[in-house]
Order: sequence, then C-alpha cells, then structure tokens
Amino acid sequence: MSALSSAQTCGAASDASNGAAPSAAGATAAAATPLEPGLLLPAGGPGAWDEAGLGHPVVRYYLGDDEQRWFMWYSGRSASCQDMDDVFPSSGSVGLAVSSDGIHWRRGEGRIEGARGPRRALDVGRVLEPNADWWWFDTCHLAAGDVQILSNSSVSSGEGVYWMFYSGGSFEPVPLPAGLSSQDEEGAVGGDLEGLRLRPGLAMSQDGRNWARIEADHHSGALFDVGQPGEWDELFIGGPQVVAAGPRDMRMFYHSYDQRKQKYVVGLATSPDGFRWTKQGPVFEGGSSPDDFDARGAAGRCVIRDIDSNKYFMFYEAVAADGGRSIGLAVSDDGKSGWRRHPAPVLEGSGEAGAWDAGAVGCPCAVSMAGGKWRLYYAGRQQRQGGAWRGIGLARSDEAAPRHLGAPTRFVRHAHEAAGAS
Repeated sequence: MSALSSAQTCGAASDASNGAAPSAAGATAAAATPLEPGLLLPAGGPGAWDEAGLGHPVVRYYLGDDEQRWFMWYSGRSASCQDMDDVFPSSGSVGLAVSSDGIHWRRGEGRIEGARGPRRALDVGRVLEPNADWWWFDTCHLAAGDVQILSNSSVSSGEGVYWMFYSGGSFEPVPLPAGLSSQDEEGAVGGDLEGLRLRPGLAMSQDGRNWARIEADHHSGALFDVGQPGEWDELFIGGPQVVAAGPRDMRMFYHSYDQRKQKYVVGLATSPDGFRWTKQGPVFEGGSSPDDFDARGAAGRCVIRDIDSNKYFMFYEAVAADGGRSIGLAVSDDGKSGWRRHPAPVLEGSGEAGAWDAGAVGCPCAVSMAGGKWRLYYAGRQQRQGGAWRGIGLARSDEAAPRHLGAPTRFVRHAHEAAGAS
C-alpha cells in the first residue's frame, strides 16, 4: 500500500491560489446561481481543481435513520493538468461532492483538508491526484471508474471499506492509432501521445475522502496490464467498473479501442477477491451498421443489476461514426454474455443552441430509485466531437416510455423548478 502524494503536474496551481486548506472552509453549493435544465455541476471557477472540465460521475447514496447521504466522486482537471481531452475528456484528478438529495451538491475548489469530526461533512474537493512516484502507472492523469463499499478478509477493518477502481495513465509515449483522435481529419494522426496507456488501479478509504493506493501485482502498481500486441485491449484499459455479483464473483467491465476494428469495445475481467483479476475477453461492441448511433462502439459504461427483473442493465457511452456521443442501453440475463442492445439512444445531446449539453452526452451513472424509477447522472458538452466534458447533469426515467427487457428507454433532463421531486 502506497501513501498518497501530491503531484506537481496536476492541480498544484489551484491549491496555491485557494490557500493551504481551501476545501472545508471554501466549500460551495453548486447551485448558487440558476442552472440550465439537467445541469448539476458546471466546471469549476478560475483556479479550481476542475476548472478545465469535469466528468465521469460515480454516484452513491446511503440511507441512515433519518437522512440520505449522497456522494459523487468525479474526475476533473485544472489548467495545469496534462490535456487529454481529445482522447480521454476531463481526465486529470478525482474529487468528491456531497448532497442530501442527489440534486443540490456541495463541492470544493482545492484539495480536501482531511477534517475530522463535525467539519468532515463539509470537507469536499479533490481527493486523488496523479502519483508523484515516477514508476507508477498513474503519474500523468487519472479518472474515476467506480466506488464500492465492500468487505474483504484481506482488509483489516471491522466495517465495510470504500474501494475506488480507477484508470490512470503515465507519461510513457504511445503511438496514436488511426481513428482514435477527433482531429484525424485535420491530419493530426501519427506520432506519440503521453498518457494514452491507461491501466486499472485500486485505492481504499475508510471515509470516502482520504485514500491510499493499493500496490497490485503489476510492476507499475496496476491491477493488471493491457493486452499483448495484436490483442483488442493492447492500447489501454479504460473506465474499470465493478459489479459484486456474488461470493467470490466480482466482475470488472472496462473498455478499450480495438485498433483493427477502429472501434470501442467493452470487455470483462473476473476476480474472487478484487485483487487478482482474470480477463474474459470482449463482451459488447455496440452496433454493426455505419448508420447506428453506436457504430464505433461503446466506451464508458455503468452496469447495474436490476432488483425487479434480476437482469443486468448496461448504460453505455455510445460512439457514432463521426465520433459523436450519446447514451445507449443493453440488457443481459447473466451479466456476462448475450447483451441485447436497444436500437436507439436513451439520452442524446439536447441540440438546443448554447445549452451546456447541446452537442454530446456520456459517462453514464445509473441509480435505481424507489417505485421502479431511475436517475441517470451524465456528462455533457456543447460541441458534438472532441473537447472536455463541461458539466455533470441529471436525467430521470420517463415512466410513460416503453421499456426494453425491463429497462427504461427514455430519460428526461432534470428541471430545477422541480428540485424536490425524487
């Protein structure tokens, strides 16, 4: 296990501008000014750790005796972070926002201060940044993949522990393949790109705020390596998301870019304990026709088991032939194979001129609510192709729409005048 250290390449400038301990004292409510439909968290202000973009929300809520506690871990970058937006939008560091209803969020501009006692509830902000130890896999940038509260005999704790699965890239130069960059048409293909070689990592915490990296078996500290030359996942391991399907049955869904197919593909790895992983190969790659909304495959995703139907729902970031992004849906009986995709997106860019999510949406995180209703947290941007995610939003399942094998097929953006609705 490696203690966290502050990387000078990502976020240091924002900490300096905000003071030594900006988070608890400087925590702010995200909705201090009126927000556009759907939008919950815009990009941070000048000097904030997430000023240049944010995305990849991982939302969890916990029910207490008389309250709900909502946590959102998400990725963002400051102007001092490596700009990976053309390939991995808004990847940089990971931060935490908190809420009592999942709609009105409190965020921080800099690094958390590590507060204890009553102040801890306001201690929000950046919680995990690129590693300063040069030999690790995550020295350049990182993004949240999943957070679970799990118990394990290998972890000495009387209670559940927060497990964060994340993807991280180093400064290793890797040749940029054809079809991956949104700038291909401008002749930018070729050459090497630092930060392209993502690997999956694990960090643990007792409070969801203060994290310690777990040094796994790979020599870089990663949980496992990319594929061998010629394999579908040789380029990177992106967005590791884990489903605890049963005893000794942990399933990690991740995506990579298959250079031969020039397509994003979702794969599966399994583990008995969360530390030792075995790849099972590709399981889903979206549509098959050039006209499909997901013709170039499926990237970031959220796989969740529905308590009503017992089926596995996959909400995924669908990539169109021109690189545009929307959110699609597929359903599987066993969560391993036989994924049946819905033929249309469940959420698209709003298309409204000037809207924060007019051009593209992605990074889905689905949350099952009471009464068979669903919330879908997502990232959005104004342009259709390329660039950072510029906000995190919320859409709700449309109960009047038909369902696909029990899954909701249409979502409506949250209207802020109805903020009290669940």
